[in-house]
Formats: sequence, C-alpha cells, structure tokens
Amino acid sequence: MTQADYDRAKGLQRGNTLIRNGFVSPHWIGSTDEFWYRHDLPQGHDYAIVNAATGRKRPAFDHEVMARALAQSSRTTLQPTDLPITNLMFADGGGSIRISIPAPPSAGVALTRNGRFFTGVDQQYDCRLGSVALCTPVTMTEELEGVIVSPDGRKGVFTKDGNLWLREMQTGQERQLTKDGEGPNYGYGIYPGGWKAASIPRERQVAEGHRLPPLETSWSPDSRTILVPRVDQRHVADYPYVETVPGDGSFRPKLHMVRIALTGEKPATAEWVAIDAATGKATTLAFPYDKLLVLQQDMLATRKTWWGPDNTHLYAVSFGDNMESAWFFDADITTGRVRTVIEERAKDYGSLRADLNSTSYNPPNVQVAAGGKQVIWWSQRDGWGHLYLYDGETGRLRNQITKGNWLVRDVVSVDDAKHQIFFTGAGREGGDAYFRYLYRVNFDGTGLTLLSPEKADHAISSPYNDVLSIDGAEGYSVVSPSGKYVVYNYSTVTEPTQTAVRTVNGKLVAIVEKADASALFAAGYRVPEPFVTKSADGTEDIYGVLYRPTVFDSTRRYAVVDAQYASPLTAVVPHSFPQGVTTQGAAAFAALGFVSVIIDGKGTTYRSRAFTQSIFGHLNVNGLDDHVAAIKALARRYAFIDTTRVGLTGGSYGGWSTWRGVLEFPDFYKVGVATVPPGALQGFMNDYHFTAEHGRPVYSDGSDLRPTPSEVATNWNVLDSRQQAERLKGHLLVILNELDENVPTGSVFQVMDALMKADKDVDLIYLPNTPHSAGAFAPYVTRRRWDYFVRYLMGATPP
Repeated sequence: MTQADYDRAKGLQRGNTLIRNGFVSPHWIGSTDEFWYRHDLPQGHDYAIVNAATGRKRPAFDHEVMARALAQSSRTTLQPTDLPITNLMFADGGGSIRISIPAPPSAGVALTRNGRFFTGVDQQYDCRLGSVALCTPVTMTEELEGVIVSPDGRKGVFTKDGNLWLREMQTGQERQLTKDGEGPNYGYGIYPGGWKAASIPRERQVAEGHRLPPLETSWSPDSRTILVPRVDQRHVADYPYVETVPGDGSFRPKLHMVRIALTGEKPATAEWVAIDAATGKATTLAFPYDKLLVLQQDMLATRKTWWGPDNTHLYAVSFGDNMESAWFFDADITTGRVRTVIEERAKDYGSLRADLNSTSYNPPNVQVAAGGKQVIWWSQRDGWGHLYLYDGETGRLRNQITKGNWLVRDVVSVDDAKHQIFFTGAGREGGDAYFRYLYRVNFDGTGLTLLSPEKADHAISSPYNDVLSIDGAEGYSVVSPSGKYVVYNYSTVTEPTQTAVRTVNGKLVAIVEKADASALFAAGYRVPEPFVTKSADGTEDIYGVLYRPTVFDSTRRYAVVDAQYASPLTAVVPHSFPQGVTTQGAAAFAALGFVSVIIDGKGTTYRSRAFTQSIFGHLNVNGLDDHVAAIKALARRYAFIDTTRVGLTGGSYGGWSTWRGVLEFPDFYKVGVATVPPGALQGFMNDYHFTAEHGRPVYSDGSDLRPTPSEVATNWNVLDSRQQAERLKGHLLVILNELDENVPTGSVFQVMDALMKADKDVDLIYLPNTPHSAGAFAPYVTRRRWDYFVRYLMGATPP
C-alpha cells in the first residue's frame, strides 16, 4: 500500500465534479417551452437556454457583459465562466433578468421552511440586458427573516413566544393572533425537539438574534387563512447533549437540552389549526389524531395538503399509526369538521404497511384533480405499487389506473385538463428491475405510453421531496408548462449521462447534452460491474454492483468491502452513471486495492410488496443474509474474491447494519466500520423506521409504552446489540458525532459499554461538536476508515 494508492482514492472522492454535464437540471422559463440550465465547460461553466420545441440551444445572456455588470454592482471580482448564479427569472421577453447569487456569509442566515440552515443568503439583482448590462441590487429587508408572506404579499406571519403573530408588510404593524401558546414547548409553529436533527443549530441561530419561520406553516391561495401546527412537547423529557469543544472558542463545555422521545415514550403531538387572518379566529381541524402516525423526527403525519377551489376546504393525505393505514381527508376550515374520504388499512389486503410510495423518503404518490372531485392514489393492495382513481366526493374507487408485475415509482406531474398522469415506473420493460422509465397514462387507465425508451435509468424524481433525496437525482419539473414536451437525464453505471428532450408522444426532439467523463477516467475510475444473484432463501433476484481493484491482477485474491446502506427505507445499488461514481464510497475502496460491492437485499425498496416487507420482524438481520449469499455466489464466479477477508461499512442506518453484520455473521464479516450508527434501540428515538419495520415494541404490561426506565420490549430483544456483545469476533471501529440529534449518543455508548464489559476490542472515533450529517466524509475520518480496512482486512500497512 502506497501513498499513490491513497492519492488515487482521494482523487475519486471528487467524484461527479470530474464529470462535465453529468446531470442537467432544467428550469422552465415562465409559461414557455424554453428552459435554462447551467452548462459545464472544460474550465468553468456558463448558462444556456434550450427551446424544447426545436432542441436548439443558445447562451442565456452575454456572459462577459453580465460578469462586468454584476461585478460593478456587487463590488466583487467575477469571471464570465464562473458566475455563481443560483437562479434566473426572465422578464420583458428576455430583455431583463432577475439574478440570484450567494451573498457573503456575513450577510445572514437563510432559514428554510422546514428549519434547516444555510450560511449566507441569496442577493438578487435586476439586470437590463443589452450591449452594456446594468444590474441593480434588489433591496432585502431584515423584517422578512422568519416571516412567511401571504401570496398577495400584503401580510406575513411569524412565531414569537409560542404564539402566531401577523405583520402588515407595508406598514410593519404587528398583531398577535393566538394567545394560548406557552413558549418553546407548547405553541403554534414551534419546532419539536430533534426536528430534522437540527435543534442545536436552531438554538444557536435564535441566540444570535435570528427568527425562525413557523414550522410547516402555509397560507391559503386567497391569503385569508393560515394553516399552522400546534405542537405540544411539554410531556417529553430533555435529552442532554454536551458540546465539549464550543464553537465560540471558549473552554467550558456547553449543555444543550433537546426534547426527544425515546422508544417506548410518548412523542410530541401536533394538531392542525386554521386561523382567519382578519379576525384571528382559530379553528382546530378535527383529524383523528389518535389514529395517525405520531410526530416523527423528519415529518408530520399529514405530509401533503391541497386547498379547494373556494379556499374553505383543505384536502390532506396522512399516514396512519405506525404506517398501518393511510388516509385522505376533506377538512372544512370554517367549522373544523373533517370528513374521511379514503381510509386504506393494510390488514384488509394482507399487508403489514399501507405505504403511499415505495420509499417513505419520497412524497406520497397522491394527487388531487378536478378541484378535489378526483383523487389519484398509490397502493400495494395487489402486491405491487400501482395507481388508483377515487371519487373525491364519495370516496368510491372508480378504477385501477396501472396494473401488472411492475412498480410505479413517482408521480411527477398531473395534467388535470387532459386527465393524464406522468410518472416513473420500474420493472415493466425487462432487464434491470430498478431502471426508471417515464410514462404517461390516462386517468381511466387507457393510453399507457412509454416516453423514454432508452434501456437505462432515467434520473427523474419527484420535484417535491421534503424529507430526503438519496438516489442522486435532483427533483425538477420534467414536463414543460404547455404539457407538450419532457426533458430528462438517462444513463447506466457503465454509460455516462445523456439529456434528452422528447414530445409527450415519445418523439425525440434532441439530445441536449452528453456527459464528458474523460477527467474521471483519467483519475483512475473503473466502472462497476452489475450483477444479479439469488437471495439467501433462493426466492428472489438480488441486484448489486462489483468494483474491481483499480490496479487489478486476475491471479491474485482480494479482500472484499461490503459498502452498504442496508435499510428498509430505500435501495442504494447504483443504476445510473453518477450514482456509480459516488455511492457509499465504493469506488475509492477499489482504488485502494479492494474488491468492493454494493448490494440491495430483501427488505429494501422499489420491488414488490412481498420483497419489501420480507424482513418484517427481522431487523436484526436486515437482509444481510442476502449480502452474505451474494458475496459467496460472486466468489464462486470469480476466483479473485477472497471470502476469508470480508468487511462491511455504512453510516446512519448503514451504521446500524454494520453493528448487526458483525454480530449476526461474526465468522463472515471480519472487520466493520460503523459511522453514526443507531445503537441500543431502547435508547433511540421513537421512530417508525424501526417500529413499522420490526413491529411495535411490546412490553411486559402488553402496551407499547415502556412501564419502567430500564425495560426492553420482549419482541425487541433480538435488536438489543448489548445482549449480543459476546458474539463480536473481528475488528470494529465506531465513529460517533457528539451533537448527533439523529442518533442519540447514549444509544451508541450503551452498546460500547456492553462490548467493553464483554472484554471485546472495539475502537472509537469521537467527533466533538459535530451533528449527524457532518464529519462522515471529512478527510480525517475518511483516512481513518481507509486505514482500518487496509490494516485489519487487507493486512497491509497504511502509508
């Protein structure tokens, strides 16, 4: 092992930045059939406009003129091929543009609607185009921070001391709308502890004088009504986090108290309230809250809402308790009465969950049409995820829209006037069961049309993902405003991306871009090899990819790294070129001289209901038996695979699966590196990610609420890694983030404590002042992860 090997692996960590035009994100211009996008150059980038009707491409503006104008207005130095534009809004037939570019970090903090934070805010400029452009800064007011402005721009709402306030945007006059809020633990639009794993960052921003926007709060289209959740977490105990190395440079550790309900404890609650902006009248919407999913760390039970045509009715789709049902409601905001239109119960068709998408990371595949008179609904009732059409007034099922042994992945657009749905599907065209294709279908199920015939994965996701995008595709509007054209990116793990424009009848208009991956290949990248094996029980096809060592000798035998995110929430095997480059750091392991594999075992998403629900009650194994079977099958196929030297690694849920791998298969997995892994689940947050996939915890009194502080649910003993500490045989490195609100630190230390009491050698990297999403791929952590596998799995000495 040499420094050159490490340098090659580091070079591949740049991944998709070495690909030019590897993903085109189209931004439609107004109501036209033209879109703009950022176009990568050999050095830098520019911005282009494409006419979807003709496929012709032109510069969005004169970049040299624009660079001079923006530089003069912003008093900074800007290069024509490096303009940091985040958004373009065209007006006057293209004669003027409103441009957004990042302001310096000192300009403030942008607070998004869901409470995440980004340093700096976008500064906007109005630019008149011509041979000499003139750009004028758009005035930005501090009063807008934390204020959600009404559609007519006249009013805004914000939260103060747990109550909702209204601000007249022209005069600045403020008026209190609610009075029963009690502060940070009971009130309107307040954030429950651990929301989006960002309570501590929010706490810091409030301490600096910033104001948070009200949680999940929105206006009716007529600007008369405010929809806001009333959150109650008074009964939830504080979870202590110690910041040992304060970010302000001081020396005394800081204590952060975050209200987090653990497994077996009652979470915070949220009720929806409609508030009349003129009168302040607050009406609680009478949803059957006791039958709905409890408040989660990353989403509320009611995931999507629509306003009726007269703005007096609100339509809502909600997850049921523990994901065992799904609901569609019609709420009268003037009276608070709520009518159940659709109630789907999983047990009615022999299912364990009533999912509304193959992965709950993506939004429910539910859409309202005809002003609420029709509802498009996704269900696995026939064994596969398909679309159904309901009468929105009576709740009667009108017809099944799609059917067959294949899967609807995401609804991406609905043409209400033409009664057509655009969606991605997988498994219908043969070949790779995970390839996404774009389809169009009529509401009545006729006219199913394949719009993207290329044998490839079409990187199209819902443009409205509010939880997490894990598949490498940025959400965007696929269909043009006129409904006549579609644009999409497609590739395979071996063939770089191409970007196509087609008519909605499937006729190819143009290939807009072809990705250039020459710099990536020059850095030593070798494309992975897709494979299909059988599951451990021989019943299902298991998909994966294999990366051969960059410097490969077929006469040698190589150690194997299982780079995994074994989780019932998603599937991570790459099927597109960009995913193949970056997923799970597998390419970098190959550059170090390992065989690396990525595998999706049973229980992961994007397959049949039987496949995805097959590990229910067996999260202790979590499909890793299929990983073991696949690696053994590959070793029978390839003599260069050494099954006596196999390790695994993963982060977050993949960290959980790393614990489980070294404990359930200690004779197979000799080395494990678990990054930010959920540890003892009784010390983990109350989360459907585990309860809906393994079963509700059942305690000695028969309830799912823990009767004593130390009791472990009887049906969760197999998940208690503390009880299985004696099984550990190999080397285990745990990477723990100090301020991780997504994985409470106590749950990790409780397993570490059990391993030490069992006299097991276990290594720990503890990252001070680090939240869940940071640190995992920091250079230090990456180097230590590589060193661990090189030393203990490869048997070499790190450079």
